[in-house]
Amino acid sequence: MKKLILFVLCALSGLMVSAQSRWGITPEGGFAAVNRVGMGSSWRAGVKVGVGVSYQFEPGWIGLKSGLYYANRGYSLGDYPRTTESATYVLKEMMTGGITQHFLQLPVMADFSWKVSKEVRMHLAVGMYAGVSVKNDTNWGSSFTMGYSKEPQALGKYVKSTGLGYSYGYGHSGYDEAESADHPFRDVNSFDWGLTTSFGIEVNNWVMNLGYDLSLGDEGGNYKIDGDNFSLYEVRSVGANYNTMSLTVGYKFKL
Repeated sequence: MKKLILFVLCALSGLMVSAQSRWGITPEGGFAAVNRVGMGSSWRAGVKVGVGVSYQFEPGWIGLKSGLYYANRGYSLGDYPRTTESATYVLKEMMTGGITQHFLQLPVMADFSWKVSKEVRMHLAVGMYAGVSVKNDTNWGSSFTMGYSKEPQALGKYVKSTGLGYSYGYGHSGYDEAESADHPFRDVNSFDWGLTTSFGIEVNNWVMNLGYDLSLGDEGGNYKIDGDNFSLYEVRSVGANYNTMSLTVGYKFKL
């Protein structure tokens, strides 16, 4: 009987050790390249850093990956010429701006892996993610403003908005923040979700991952930008928003 109890305890201990070794925690970080879909803008640099959590099922070729990561992404608009005219003055502006959102992302992925050698293991993970922006950095305004008065006593002279009217002699290339009613980023949602995948290599617990995220979340209210001889109108809805490529390096602690 004692031998049987000892055998059962040893078997349970072995199972516990085996189950524990299937868990992994991987702090990792690296760089990202972000592209706004449909805007024709170039790729923007970003970062990705966080902690991954993984569990490997038997027989060892499939597992689950999750974790919590910080990632930032955004895009810019401009320069768009806009002329405002009244009975007494004309203002010419170049409207420009951008947005950068700072996300905390939670991915859930199926992780397929296979051994190349005793020390090397390859990983292919596919799944989805959910994210919340903890901060939105936005700006929208005039990067260049020039105006002139139509009044007879100052015909052809430049004018400047003073809040109480217009003073003469104005033309500058600074930056003036636009009113909130003209802000295309004012109603952007903080919640996002999308598809995510990664291809990685694990060598002696060191991990390198090449990842791709496709943002699909509804970004919020529609907006319209009117300017000289153009009108930009974007309908925000569920659909492709950003392409994000990332390269991260980390170390897996097996529990």
